[in-house]
Amino acid sequence: MKKWLLVLAFVIIAAFASIYLFIPARLDIVQVTPVNCTTPGAYRNMATVEKWKKWWPGSSWHSNTFTFQKGNYVISKMLLNTLEINIRHEDLSINSMLHLLPTGDSTNIQWTCIYPTSLNPISRIQRYRQAIILKENMAAVLGHFKTFAEKKENIYGINIQETVFKDSFLISTKKYQATYPTVQEVYSLISDLKTYSATQQAKQTGIPIMNIMPLNPFGFQVMVALPINRSLAANGRFFNQRIPLNRFWMARVHGGDATVKEALYQFQLYIQDYHRTLMALPFQQLVTDRTTEPDTTRWITDVYVPLF
Repeated sequence: MKKWLLVLAFVIIAAFASIYLFIPARLDIVQVTPVNCTTPGAYRNMATVEKWKKWWPGSSWHSNTFTFQKGNYVISKMLLNTLEINIRHEDLSINSMLHLLPTGDSTNIQWTCIYPTSLNPISRIQRYRQAIILKENMAAVLGHFKTFAEKKENIYGINIQETVFKDSFLISTKKYQATYPTVQEVYSLISDLKTYSATQQAKQTGIPIMNIMPLNPFGFQVMVALPINRSLAANGRFFNQRIPLNRFWMARVHGGDATVKEALYQFQLYIQDYHRTLMALPFQQLVTDRTTEPDTTRWITDVYVPLF
């Protein structure tokens, strides 16, 4: 009987010893998720509380606190490509670090934290199980962000596509003025192009295009062009242009001038994020005739940016 008691005691001692051997006093939790998105693009959506709401898997948030699977995640500090996030998980408050590590045009998101265990063996096992759940939750959160960030329209707010501009012959004119051009001023220039083309027996083949460029220290250059079926000689204020059949980035936007300006700004971010160089002016294709549609929310504009 004593022998069996000794064996039982040995087994119990070994079991408790294995708990301390295999479950350390602190658990280092590391979750790494690769995301097919540039680091600047990912960081802009990670470091803006308002944008968290667009990809966060939970449905509850308040200020900078987000809830997921009974845990609260509080953005406590934003650093360069790094966020400090306080995780309030069950009875613990844990500080974690989320790092965005560039890998070319992609990003590895590394989320780490230290989860303390306990001297009590039963509590130690419970904390180990909690740590597993916490790591699964961290993986789920980053998985949601991965799904969100790998769609460029989520990062930039526009659907950027590669395309070829088909109309190559253009008749153009431009104007310098102190104020931003009105719809009437733009379409007056387009009307002049249509009249001149008709006198030269040239036919319009596509939608008018436009570029508005701010000038320093003030004023704007307004350039409009009309796609036509053949080349025309320059004549006074009208000049001939031709767009090579090169590739372009293109995005269709719905809205007025503010929407188009925002699309152009997002294109600038896109160019910076992917380390490209803008070698020629972007332009707008005025799909909607703005003189006949007063509701700016119904305007359709195709924004083109040369791809090099």
